[in-house]
Amino acid sequence: MTEEVKNPERKQFFRESLDALKAGVSLHIDRSLAKRLDGPLRPPGALDEVEFLATCTRCEACVTACPYQAIQILPQSSGLAAKTPFIDPQIQPCFLCPDTPCISACEPRALVEVNPLEIHMGRAFVDEKHCLTYKDRVCTLCYDACPYPERAIVIDSDFHPQVLDACVGCGQCQYHCPTAPVSIESLSPVRIRKRELIDWP
Repeated sequence: MTEEVKNPERKQFFRESLDALKAGVSLHIDRSLAKRLDGPLRPPGALDEVEFLATCTRCEACVTACPYQAIQILPQSSGLAAKTPFIDPQIQPCFLCPDTPCISACEPRALVEVNPLEIHMGRAFVDEKHCLTYKDRVCTLCYDACPYPERAIVIDSDFHPQVLDACVGCGQCQYHCPTAPVSIESLSPVRIRKRELIDWP
């Protein structure tokens, strides 16, 4: 057992959070839980954030298994999530490998088998303030980069990108966005919930 899980405060947090999970509220994170979790993009097949943090052994097997080196490890300073795997689309997005080697490598089953078409790492959001198409410029890079064009993202009648519910949050659109700051960002379910619950940019 890792040092992180041995910590009494962490154990108490996971105990209370898993009780909430069993009560069926894990998908409706309340304000106090949202404030404690950062919730970066996790690799494909990740359990809900609280259960993921409790299950992941920080072994880094998924990091080694990723052929694109897209999976990184959070630093020790990341609190409850220290040393857990995540994906930063600004550095390298997920390529949605058909054989999902990261999932196969995960022995504790913090990452579970899922149909590639049903992966849900998160969802992309367009920032109209920075998107070139809202400045009368032509740009389709996010659409072109999407592994599921027309299913996850479309170009509307005004030539603006529109993200659909089928978006899996792989981050390809964010990685290829030419603006700085980026005009489209993939957010994890936790960060989406944070944005709904509390003042979070």
